[in-house]
Amino acid sequence: MYRIIGQPINMRYISSNKLSDVDEVPEDWKRITRIAEFGIKHGYKAAVDAFMISKSTYYNYARLYKSNQKTNHIIRLRSKRPINVRKATWDKRIIQFIRNIRTDYPNIGKSKIKFYLDEFCMSTGIKSIATGTIQNIINSHQNKLRTKNFKLMPRRRENVVRKPANYRPRKSGECIALDSMEFRMDGKKKYVVVAQDEATNLLFAYGTSSHTSRATKEILDKAHDYLPWKEFNTILTDNGSEFCKDFAKYLKQNNITHYHTYPKTPKQNARCERVNRTIQDEFMIKHGNLLFDDITLFNKKLARYLYWFNFKRVHYRFSNKMTPFQYHLQITQNHSAFT
Repeated sequence: MYRIIGQPINMRYISSNKLSDVDEVPEDWKRITRIAEFGIKHGYKAAVDAFMISKSTYYNYARLYKSNQKTNHIIRLRSKRPINVRKATWDKRIIQFIRNIRTDYPNIGKSKIKFYLDEFCMSTGIKSIATGTIQNIINSHQNKLRTKNFKLMPRRRENVVRKPANYRPRKSGECIALDSMEFRMDGKKKYVVVAQDEATNLLFAYGTSSHTSRATKEILDKAHDYLPWKEFNTILTDNGSEFCKDFAKYLKQNNITHYHTYPKTPKQNARCERVNRTIQDEFMIKHGNLLFDDITLFNKKLARYLYWFNFKRVHYRFSNKMTPFQYHLQITQNHSAFT
């Protein structure tokens, strides 16, 4: 057994064993060999500078290397850790007290724990410990009794059906697009929900003070009663919360396909977005205050505007020669004649 003076590589003892053909040479011995061979070839000063070791360490390595050349033994390094190490003699009641207080009051410091621990030790007749010992007890735990920051996990959005690319409704009532507008005044919020047929521009809108999915579902029922179709086959909306939960459940129960636009892509619901602007320019600019003052009167005025919009007002989409209802009659009759 060899002993290295000065603990050159943080190891105290070295043992020598016969090197067999199947043994793998330890990395520490490879390093010793490399340093010794370099020093023999270029001199000890070059080895000390190149490998950043002391002169005595180099000569220890060189002596071990030369001894290995004579005996053909492999050098295996042993740890300098003592066989018998000190063990903590902390009272289990003190350890449990520190665990409890760090759990109830996250990340409380050792100095503050000391104050409460002294009271606990006095009441139970235990000898108290120093502040540094408290820190040692905390450090002895794997996570040091820390409480990590609470992070809100993002809710995973359910898989929804997106609007197909190049989808263009041709039949009257084939696809109804919905959207909502928010208006604010004196800290109050009111909403107007719009439902428009993608093929004919037939429109329904209704003012409400609620922005919930249940309110939107009720407005969809009103749109179904107003618009000239027995049932809706396809609904197109954005990803707003008003089109989730009760609204989505209602569509599912009635076997209605629910298309969603892609996030941040309002152009996929372009007709509905455009009619929002039309309502603001032609109706809200005159009757917008009624939405906050008298919502019942507002919806009556809005119903009159919808009658004019659907039955009297010509649209640029139809070359300013036809109303939405006239176009609805035209494509419905054409479809009936074709079938």
